[in-house]
Amino acid sequence: MFRSEEFVLFVSLIMLAGCSEPQRGGPRVTTTPVSGIVMVNGEAAAYLQIDCHPDAGSEIKYPISTITDEHGKFAFTTYEASDGLPEGSYKFTFSWLEPGIVQNDRLNGLFVNPNESIHKLTVVKGQESPFEIIDLTTQ
Repeated sequence: MFRSEEFVLFVSLIMLAGCSEPQRGGPRVTTTPVSGIVMVNGEAAAYLQIDCHPDAGSEIKYPISTITDEHGKFAFTTYEASDGLPEGSYKFTFSWLEPGIVQNDRLNGLFVNPNESIHKLTVVKGQESPFEIIDLTTQ
């Protein structure tokens, strides 16, 4: 049987476990890795921002953003580094800001409206997303 100290510790641990706060933002949903490379006019786009806008009915209700690395590679993160996106349909938008006080979009604002985006992806739970190579043309 339990000694009194062990019993008090056991009951305290059970009570503390029941008093924890619920996870913020609701329960965590399953994600699927989504990664690729962005090219602009045939060249890797270093440090370009990609915003992923969910369509109605997606498990997540807000845009998820990522930045390409120096080689134009990207991987989306929802909860943990490069874990991907939840199931659903998404439209990508792109902006490539120049450093400085006045930030100019090197893409001239051509790819910032999700309603006009031709770059779309459907993520299916349990199916690995194909490696995306996105070639944007500004000319």
